[in-house]
Amino acid sequence: MGIEDIELDVGGTKFKGVYIAILFSFATTIGGGIWAASEFVSRIDNIEQTLNDTIESIPNIEPIELELASIRTKIEDNDLGHLQGKLAELDTLLLSIKERQAEVLSNASESTAKVNAMEKDWIEVRNEYKAMADAIKSFEAQVGKFKAEVDDLWKGLDAASSPLG
Repeated sequence: MGIEDIELDVGGTKFKGVYIAILFSFATTIGGGIWAASEFVSRIDNIEQTLNDTIESIPNIEPIELELASIRTKIEDNDLGHLQGKLAELDTLLLSIKERQAEVLSNASESTAKVNAMEKDWIEVRNEYKAMADAIKSFEAQVGKFKAEVDDLWKGLDAASSPLG
């Protein structure tokens, strides 16, 4: 039984299954469009409400503007030349600090290079010491063998000089 075989009788009019499926798809599309439009209108309403709340929460800025104008007048009345001199002095101090910082950084890089060189020298000395220690151990082993051979020779000479015992 397929969708082509289904029929719906409404008021004496017969609708086939294919027409019902097409009608159902149109109805759901229209319903979805109505829901999307409703959601869109709801979001716009929320945005308008938030905007109105924000506007209501902003205080009257006229007193703030008057206070700002008063502050500007006071700043202009003060001696700006004196402040300019202080700014120039600060600029000079900052430049000297920058030069000293560059000098310290260059000294630090030189010190790092010296430490790296000393580390390489230490590694070379350690490797030489290890080689010397190995050579000394080898020499001690050879001396031990030589002593054993000499002792054996003396024992042999002693045995040869007194064959009885």
